[in-house]
Amino acid sequence: MNSKKYEYFDVTADIGIRVWATNINEIFENAAMVVTSLMIDSSEIGNTVVKELYIEGNDTASLLINWITELLIVRDSEGILFSSFKVKVSKNKKSLQAKCQGDYFKGNNLEMDIKAITYSLFKLEKLNTKYYLQFVLDI
Repeated sequence: MNSKKYEYFDVTADIGIRVWATNINEIFENAAMVVTSLMIDSSEIGNTVVKELYIEGNDTASLLINWITELLIVRDSEGILFSSFKVKVSKNKKSLQAKCQGDYFKGNNLEMDIKAITYSLFKLEKLNTKYYLQFVLDI
């Protein structure tokens, strides 16, 4: 397994993402960071807004989908993007609590408009001591 945290892969009219991490909490944090980094350089996001989120899912896959979906909903409804994430996934991997720090973004200065995360080509696996995640974003 390599030491990368994420990479992109080609998908027609969408963007595919592969994410690696050492534990389940980090895979959720890294997924959130890569989605944010596609929209805006995270170094341009302040940390004046702190928001705690509680997310549920039927299983780990739906939890991840619901996590990214909630971040996109907060972006669209409140105009907030986050630059840091501290995630704690429950033992049964069907819920999480997250502390997110970020700031309001102004106008239409997003580099990419992400509409949604999809189940297309979705994979979430534990490979030896690393976690691997693959998903596609609708842009």
